[in-house]
Amino acid sequence: MLMQFTVNVKKYPLAWYYVISVFIVILIIPVFLLTGADVAVDQALQKTGIQFNTDLVTAFRVVSAEPGAFFGVLLAILQVAAPDIAVFIVASIAYGQKGLLDLKNRFRFWHQGMSWQYGLKIWVICILVFSLMNLASAGLNKLLLAEQYFVWDINFFSINFWIGLVIAMFLDAGGLFEENGWRGFALPLLQKRFRPVQASIVLGFFWSMWHIPVKINLAFDYGIINFLSMFFILTCKFILISIIMTYFFNKIGQCTIIAIAMHGLSNDSLRLGGKVLSESFIDQQITEINLVMPMLVVTMFLIKQTKGKLGLISVDTSLPEVSIR
Repeated sequence: MLMQFTVNVKKYPLAWYYVISVFIVILIIPVFLLTGADVAVDQALQKTGIQFNTDLVTAFRVVSAEPGAFFGVLLAILQVAAPDIAVFIVASIAYGQKGLLDLKNRFRFWHQGMSWQYGLKIWVICILVFSLMNLASAGLNKLLLAEQYFVWDINFFSINFWIGLVIAMFLDAGGLFEENGWRGFALPLLQKRFRPVQASIVLGFFWSMWHIPVKINLAFDYGIINFLSMFFILTCKFILISIIMTYFFNKIGQCTIIAIAMHGLSNDSLRLGGKVLSESFIDQQITEINLVMPMLVVTMFLIKQTKGKLGLISVDTSLPEVSIR
Protein backbone atom coordinates (compact mmCIF):
# COMPACT_ATOMS: atom_id res chain seq x y z
CA MET A 1 0.00 0.00 0.00
CA LEU A 2 2.85 2.38 0.84
CA MET A 3 4.46 1.62 -2.51
CA GLN A 4 1.19 2.35 -4.33
CA PHE A 5 0.83 5.62 -2.43
CA THR A 6 4.35 6.66 -3.44
CA VAL A 7 3.65 5.82 -7.09
CA ASN A 8 0.42 7.86 -7.03
CA VAL A 9 2.12 10.84 -5.41
CA LYS A 10 4.83 10.78 -8.07
CA LYS A 11 2.22 10.56 -10.81
CA TYR A 12 -0.18 13.19 -9.44
CA PRO A 13 1.84 15.41 -7.06
CA LEU A 14 -0.45 18.44 -7.29
CA ALA A 15 -3.58 16.44 -6.61
CA TRP A 16 -1.98 14.74 -3.61
CA TYR A 17 -0.57 18.03 -2.35
CA TYR A 18 -4.10 19.43 -2.25
CA VAL A 19 -5.70 16.32 -0.73
CA ILE A 20 -3.12 16.16 2.06
CA SER A 21 -3.41 19.88 2.84
CA VAL A 22 -7.21 19.62 3.10
CA PHE A 23 -6.94 16.43 5.17
CA ILE A 24 -4.67 18.14 7.72
CA VAL A 25 -7.10 21.04 8.10
CA ILE A 26 -10.07 18.70 8.63
CA LEU A 27 -8.10 16.46 11.00
CA ILE A 28 -7.37 19.36 13.36
CA ILE A 29 -11.01 20.54 13.63
CA PRO A 30 -12.24 17.77 15.99
CA VAL A 31 -9.11 18.22 18.12
CA PHE A 32 -10.05 21.90 18.46
CA LEU A 33 -13.61 21.08 19.48
CA LEU A 34 -12.97 18.07 21.72
CA THR A 35 -10.20 19.73 23.73
CA GLY A 36 -11.95 23.08 24.07
CA ALA A 37 -8.93 24.78 22.52
CA ASP A 38 -11.14 27.08 20.43
CA VAL A 39 -12.99 28.27 23.54
CA ALA A 40 -9.69 28.89 25.34
CA VAL A 41 -8.47 31.11 22.50
CA ASP A 42 -11.75 33.09 22.40
CA GLN A 43 -11.65 33.59 26.16
CA ALA A 44 -8.01 34.69 25.99
CA LEU A 45 -8.81 37.31 23.34
CA GLN A 46 -11.76 38.62 25.36
CA LYS A 47 -9.84 38.67 28.64
CA THR A 48 -6.75 40.39 27.25
CA GLY A 49 -8.61 42.74 24.94
CA ILE A 50 -6.20 41.85 22.13
CA GLN A 51 -7.83 42.19 18.73
CA PHE A 52 -7.65 39.07 16.58
CA ASN A 53 -5.01 39.29 13.87
CA THR A 54 -3.35 36.76 11.60
CA ASP A 55 0.23 37.70 12.45
CA LEU A 56 2.54 35.71 14.73
CA VAL A 57 3.24 38.70 16.97
CA THR A 58 -0.42 38.74 18.01
CA ALA A 59 -0.29 34.99 18.62
CA PHE A 60 2.78 35.46 20.84
CA ARG A 61 1.08 38.29 22.77
CA VAL A 62 -2.04 36.19 23.41
CA VAL A 63 -0.04 33.20 24.66
CA SER A 64 2.20 35.42 26.79
CA ALA A 65 -0.82 37.02 28.45
CA GLU A 66 -2.85 33.80 28.72
CA PRO A 67 -0.64 30.65 28.64
CA GLY A 68 -3.76 28.50 28.70
CA ALA A 69 -4.41 29.52 25.08
CA PHE A 70 -1.11 27.98 23.91
CA PHE A 71 -2.57 24.70 22.64
CA GLY A 72 -5.36 26.47 20.73
CA VAL A 73 -2.93 28.91 19.13
CA LEU A 74 -0.62 26.02 18.22
CA LEU A 75 -3.50 24.13 16.57
CA ALA A 76 -4.52 27.25 14.66
CA ILE A 77 -0.98 27.68 13.34
CA LEU A 78 -0.76 23.99 12.39
CA GLN A 79 -4.03 24.33 10.51
CA VAL A 80 -2.74 27.35 8.62
CA ALA A 81 0.53 25.50 7.96
CA ALA A 82 -1.27 22.56 6.29
CA PRO A 83 -0.21 23.63 2.74
CA ASP A 84 3.45 23.84 3.76
CA ILE A 85 3.35 20.53 5.63
CA ALA A 86 1.71 18.92 2.60
CA VAL A 87 4.19 20.38 0.14
CA PHE A 88 7.22 19.08 2.04
CA ILE A 89 5.65 15.62 2.16
CA VAL A 90 4.76 15.58 -1.54
CA ALA A 91 7.93 17.28 -2.81
CA SER A 92 10.15 14.84 -0.93
CA ILE A 93 8.21 11.81 -2.21
CA ALA A 94 7.63 12.97 -5.78
CA TYR A 95 10.98 14.65 -6.48
CA GLY A 96 13.25 13.64 -3.61
CA GLN A 97 16.13 15.90 -2.66
CA LYS A 98 15.68 17.92 -5.86
CA GLY A 99 12.13 18.85 -4.91
CA LEU A 100 13.17 20.09 -1.46
CA LEU A 101 16.14 21.95 -2.96
CA ASP A 102 13.83 23.65 -5.45
CA LEU A 103 11.58 24.88 -2.63
CA LYS A 104 14.67 26.19 -0.82
CA ASN A 105 15.99 27.93 -3.94
CA ARG A 106 12.68 29.73 -4.46
CA PHE A 107 12.89 31.14 -0.95
CA ARG A 108 14.63 34.37 -1.94
CA PHE A 109 13.67 38.00 -2.54
CA TRP A 110 14.28 37.88 -6.29
CA HIS A 111 15.77 35.57 -8.89
CA GLN A 112 19.48 34.99 -8.57
CA GLY A 113 20.20 36.38 -12.03
CA MET A 114 18.16 39.56 -11.47
CA SER A 115 19.79 42.90 -10.59
CA TRP A 116 19.00 44.19 -7.11
CA GLN A 117 17.82 47.49 -8.59
CA TYR A 118 15.18 45.75 -10.72
CA GLY A 119 14.19 43.40 -7.90
CA LEU A 120 13.80 46.28 -5.46
CA LYS A 121 11.69 48.18 -8.00
CA ILE A 122 9.27 45.25 -8.32
CA TRP A 123 9.04 45.00 -4.53
CA VAL A 124 8.23 48.71 -4.14
CA ILE A 125 5.54 48.58 -6.84
CA CYS A 126 4.08 45.43 -5.28
CA ILE A 127 3.88 46.94 -1.79
CA LEU A 128 2.32 50.12 -3.18
CA VAL A 129 -0.29 48.22 -5.19
CA PHE A 130 -1.40 46.06 -2.24
CA SER A 131 -1.38 49.04 0.14
CA LEU A 132 -3.43 51.14 -2.27
CA MET A 133 -5.95 48.32 -2.70
CA ASN A 134 -6.36 48.20 1.09
CA LEU A 135 -6.76 51.97 1.24
CA ALA A 136 -9.33 51.87 -1.57
CA SER A 137 -11.27 49.27 0.44
CA ALA A 138 -11.09 51.60 3.45
CA GLY A 139 -12.57 54.40 1.36
CA LEU A 140 -15.43 52.17 0.21
CA ASN A 141 -16.06 51.01 3.77
CA LYS A 142 -16.15 54.60 4.96
CA LEU A 143 -18.64 55.45 2.23
CA LEU A 144 -20.95 52.44 2.58
CA LEU A 145 -20.88 51.46 6.25
CA ALA A 146 -22.57 53.28 9.12
CA GLU A 147 -20.16 55.64 10.85
CA GLN A 148 -20.33 53.80 14.19
CA TYR A 149 -19.32 50.51 12.54
CA PHE A 150 -16.12 51.64 10.86
CA VAL A 151 -12.84 52.94 12.31
CA TRP A 152 -9.73 54.06 10.40
CA ASP A 153 -6.92 55.32 12.63
CA ILE A 154 -3.66 54.83 10.71
CA ASN A 155 -0.78 57.20 11.46
CA PHE A 156 1.73 56.98 8.61
CA PHE A 157 4.27 59.04 10.58
CA SER A 158 4.35 56.66 13.54
CA ILE A 159 7.21 54.17 13.95
CA ASN A 160 4.54 51.65 14.98
CA PHE A 161 3.05 51.87 11.49
CA TRP A 162 6.31 50.90 9.80
CA ILE A 163 7.01 48.13 12.31
CA GLY A 164 3.46 46.89 11.73
CA LEU A 165 4.02 46.95 7.98
CA VAL A 166 7.06 44.68 8.30
CA ILE A 167 5.12 42.35 10.62
CA ALA A 168 2.19 42.24 8.18
CA MET A 169 4.46 41.32 5.27
CA PHE A 170 6.82 38.81 6.85
CA LEU A 171 5.20 37.48 10.04
CA ASP A 172 1.67 36.81 8.87
CA ALA A 173 0.88 33.18 9.68
CA GLY A 174 -0.99 32.57 6.42
CA GLY A 175 1.73 34.07 4.27
CA LEU A 176 4.62 32.46 6.12
CA PHE A 177 3.12 28.97 6.40
CA GLU A 178 1.12 28.62 3.17
CA GLU A 179 3.06 30.17 0.32
CA ASN A 180 5.76 27.52 -0.06
CA GLY A 181 2.82 25.40 -1.15
CA TRP A 182 0.46 27.66 -3.10
CA ARG A 183 2.96 29.80 -5.00
CA GLY A 184 6.26 28.00 -4.37
CA PHE A 185 5.02 24.62 -5.56
CA ALA A 186 1.53 24.61 -7.10
CA LEU A 187 1.69 27.74 -9.26
CA PRO A 188 4.87 26.88 -11.22
CA LEU A 189 3.46 23.44 -12.04
CA LEU A 190 0.08 24.90 -13.04
CA GLN A 191 1.79 27.44 -15.31
CA LYS A 192 3.43 24.58 -17.18
CA ARG A 193 0.00 23.22 -18.05
CA PHE A 194 -2.08 26.41 -18.36
CA ARG A 195 -1.65 30.02 -19.36
CA PRO A 196 -0.88 32.28 -16.37
CA VAL A 197 -4.43 33.64 -16.04
CA GLN A 198 -5.94 30.15 -16.26
CA ALA A 199 -3.39 28.79 -13.77
CA SER A 200 -4.22 31.63 -11.37
CA ILE A 201 -7.97 30.98 -11.63
CA VAL A 202 -7.49 27.27 -10.94
CA LEU A 203 -5.21 27.99 -7.98
CA GLY A 204 -7.49 30.72 -6.63
CA PHE A 205 -10.54 28.46 -6.79
CA PHE A 206 -8.89 25.57 -4.95
CA TRP A 207 -7.26 27.96 -2.50
CA SER A 208 -10.74 29.24 -1.68
CA MET A 209 -12.20 25.72 -1.34
CA TRP A 210 -9.37 24.84 1.05
CA HIS A 211 -10.82 27.44 3.45
CA ILE A 212 -14.28 25.85 3.64
CA PRO A 213 -13.56 23.61 6.66
CA VAL A 214 -12.32 26.55 8.76
CA LYS A 215 -15.08 28.90 7.54
CA ILE A 216 -17.97 26.46 7.97
CA ASN A 217 -18.95 28.16 11.23
CA LEU A 218 -20.29 30.99 9.06
CA ALA A 219 -23.07 28.64 7.97
CA PHE A 220 -24.20 28.42 11.61
CA ASP A 221 -23.80 32.15 12.17
CA TYR A 222 -25.49 33.40 9.01
CA GLY A 223 -27.44 30.43 7.62
CA ILE A 224 -26.61 28.21 4.65
CA ILE A 225 -27.88 30.60 1.94
CA ASN A 226 -25.97 33.55 3.35
CA PHE A 227 -22.92 31.31 3.83
CA LEU A 228 -22.98 30.32 0.14
CA SER A 229 -23.38 33.96 -0.84
CA MET A 230 -20.47 34.97 1.37
CA PHE A 231 -18.28 32.17 0.08
CA PHE A 232 -19.01 33.12 -3.53
CA ILE A 233 -17.58 36.58 -2.77
CA LEU A 234 -14.62 35.01 -0.97
CA THR A 235 -13.93 32.77 -3.96
CA CYS A 236 -13.98 35.78 -6.29
CA LYS A 237 -11.50 37.46 -3.94
CA PHE A 238 -9.15 34.49 -3.89
CA ILE A 239 -9.22 34.20 -7.69
CA LEU A 240 -8.59 37.90 -8.25
CA ILE A 241 -5.78 38.13 -5.71
CA SER A 242 -4.23 34.98 -7.18
CA ILE A 243 -4.03 36.68 -10.57
CA ILE A 244 -2.37 39.75 -9.02
CA MET A 245 0.02 37.60 -7.00
CA THR A 246 0.94 35.58 -10.09
CA TYR A 247 2.00 38.77 -11.87
CA PHE A 248 4.43 39.90 -9.16
CA PHE A 249 5.57 36.32 -8.49
CA ASN A 250 6.51 35.96 -12.15
CA LYS A 251 8.06 39.43 -12.41
CA ILE A 252 10.42 38.71 -9.51
CA GLY A 253 11.54 35.40 -11.04
CA GLN A 254 9.08 33.06 -9.27
CA CYS A 255 10.47 33.56 -5.77
CA THR A 256 8.43 32.75 -2.69
CA ILE A 257 9.22 35.58 -0.28
CA ILE A 258 7.27 38.15 -2.30
CA ALA A 259 4.29 35.76 -2.24
CA ILE A 260 4.55 35.65 1.57
CA ALA A 261 4.56 39.46 1.67
CA MET A 262 1.57 39.75 -0.69
CA HIS A 263 -0.40 37.20 1.32
CA GLY A 264 0.36 39.10 4.50
CA LEU A 265 -0.55 42.48 3.01
CA SER A 266 -3.84 41.08 1.73
CA ASN A 267 -4.67 39.78 5.22
CA ASP A 268 -3.98 43.34 6.40
CA SER A 269 -3.10 42.88 10.07
CA LEU A 270 -2.05 46.54 9.88
CA ARG A 271 -5.72 47.49 9.23
CA LEU A 272 -5.01 49.80 6.29
CA GLY A 273 -8.50 48.81 5.20
CA GLY A 274 -9.86 49.97 8.54
CA LYS A 275 -11.64 48.12 11.35
CA VAL A 276 -15.21 46.93 10.80
CA LEU A 277 -17.00 46.70 14.14
CA SER A 278 -20.28 45.20 12.98
CA GLU A 279 -20.81 41.41 12.93
CA SER A 280 -24.04 41.55 10.89
CA PHE A 281 -24.15 39.56 7.68
CA ILE A 282 -24.98 42.61 5.52
CA ASP A 283 -22.04 44.64 6.84
CA GLN A 284 -19.67 41.69 6.54
CA GLN A 285 -20.85 41.08 2.97
CA ILE A 286 -20.36 44.75 2.09
CA THR A 287 -16.86 44.62 3.57
CA GLU A 288 -15.93 41.59 1.46
CA ILE A 289 -17.30 43.23 -1.70
CA ASN A 290 -15.27 46.34 -0.85
CA LEU A 291 -12.16 44.17 -0.77
CA VAL A 292 -12.99 42.63 -4.14
CA MET A 293 -13.66 45.83 -6.10
CA PRO A 294 -10.09 47.28 -6.01
CA MET A 295 -8.71 43.81 -6.78
CA LEU A 296 -10.99 43.59 -9.82
CA VAL A 297 -9.70 46.92 -11.15
CA VAL A 298 -6.03 45.91 -10.69
CA THR A 299 -6.66 42.45 -12.17
CA MET A 300 -8.29 43.80 -15.32
CA PHE A 301 -5.44 46.31 -15.73
CA LEU A 302 -2.74 43.62 -15.39
CA ILE A 303 -4.45 41.21 -17.78
CA LYS A 304 -4.85 43.96 -20.38
CA GLN A 305 -1.34 45.37 -19.97
CA THR A 306 0.39 41.97 -20.12
CA LYS A 307 -2.01 40.44 -22.66
CA GLY A 308 -2.64 37.62 -20.21
CA LYS A 309 1.03 36.72 -19.71
CA LEU A 310 1.13 38.18 -16.17
CA GLY A 311 4.87 38.72 -16.25
CA LEU A 312 5.73 35.17 -17.35
CA ILE A 313 8.72 35.31 -19.68
CA SER A 314 9.42 31.59 -19.90
CA VAL A 315 8.08 28.53 -18.13
CA ASP A 316 10.18 27.54 -15.14
CA THR A 317 11.73 24.12 -15.66
CA SER A 318 13.02 23.36 -12.18
CA LEU A 319 10.39 20.64 -11.70
CA PRO A 320 9.56 17.99 -14.31
CA GLU A 321 6.29 17.91 -16.24
CA VAL A 322 3.64 16.01 -14.32
CA SER A 323 -0.03 15.17 -14.46
CA ILE A 324 -2.32 17.06 -12.05
CA ARG A 325 -5.45 15.00 -12.52
